[in-house]
Formats: sequence, C-alpha cells, structure tokens
Amino acid sequence: MIARNYLNYAVKYRIASALTLTALLAACGSSVPLVETKPEPTLPNLLKLEPTPAATLLTGNFFCELGNKVDLASGTDGAVKLNWKGRSYPMTTVSTTTGAVRLEDKASGLVWIQIPAKSMLLNSKLGQQLANECKLR
Repeated sequence: MIARNYLNYAVKYRIASALTLTALLAACGSSVPLVETKPEPTLPNLLKLEPTPAATLLTGNFFCELGNKVDLASGTDGAVKLNWKGRSYPMTTVSTTTGAVRLEDKASGLVWIQIPAKSMLLNSKLGQQLANECKLR
C-alpha cells in the first residue's frame, strides 16, 4: 500500500513538473514585443583609483637578499636601463594606482617595482621573484 501511494505521488510530481516546464517554455516563446532598452549609465569611480604620480625613481646599485645585485640607470632622454646578471634591459614606466614606481620590459618579462622601503625584481612570464629586499648602498 505504501509503495502504491509513493508511485502515485511520483507520477503526480512528474506530471506537475512536465506541465510547469511546458508552461515556462510556452511563455518564453510568446510574441510580446520587446522594449528598446538603453545601456545603464556607468557609475562614477567612487574609490578614486586613478593612476597617481609615481614616486621619484631611485637609480644606482641595488644590493638584494641572497647576494643578488641590480643596477638601475636613467639616461638623459628619460630611458631607463636595468642591468641584471650581466644583461641590460630597456625598461618602460608603467603608471600605478599606488604611487609605486613600476618599470617593465615586455620582451623579457622583467618587472621592477620600487617603493620607499625596498625594491624587487620579478619575472612576469614565469611568475617568479628574481630579487627581493633590494636597497641602495
């Protein structure tokens, strides 16, 4: 008897589900004209995350942890050269929202980040830190 009641309930549930699905599908296919909508206006940048002027670029010989050394030199034309492990890389300035100095060389993937307390050299292609705790001496 319990099994028969369960079967009746299951059949009724499936029929109700099928009818509901049919009604939903029919509603989706109705020929109600669509109203032309305009895109929502964009919200103002409430956090004020515009790029800020970068801090002054420090150049010279940076000594880093684990005995690493990075040399940074700026030319008269504003170009910046980074020397790392015997190779020279032309670096371009990238604006940041934090005010940190960020230099990149897209070809090699090198990224130099300089904040007042320290600097670090990253390889963005490999996702690695190459030199950390770099400081002028």
